[in-house]
Amino acid sequence: MKHPLMKLWIVIAIVSAIFEGGLGLLMRSSMANNVIVPWRQPTTANAPVFMLLALCFGAGFSYIFLQGYRGTGIREGVRFGFWVTLVASVPYVLALSVMLPIGRRIPAEMFAIDLATFVACGIVAAAMVGETVTAKGAAA
Repeated sequence: MKHPLMKLWIVIAIVSAIFEGGLGLLMRSSMANNVIVPWRQPTTANAPVFMLLALCFGAGFSYIFLQGYRGTGIREGVRFGFWVTLVASVPYVLALSVMLPIGRRIPAEMFAIDLATFVACGIVAAAMVGETVTAKGAAA
């Protein structure tokens, strides 16, 4: 059987691109209304870079998830998503809100989008890998 990382990282990249891209579109009005800091709106010219970043995120997220996965199912995927948010998103969003005069709404929306994205990726990863790990344990 192939290692689950090979298919997992592509699925996680797709899930993260859908969540970050889709939920990021909902945030456009908040960023456009902020007249103090001019935000660059996403364009189709940036799509290849966005997809490359999603692939890199998918590979890293999947690899780290598989290193610590104990086979306890979806609950562990949710827990992993919360921890990734705490480690990766919270420091960035707090630093951004301290350095730029953007108020509280934009950092709160960024945190919510990252939380939704990382928890969804953790759930998908646990659902995909859970069967593989359980099947290995049952066969032994």
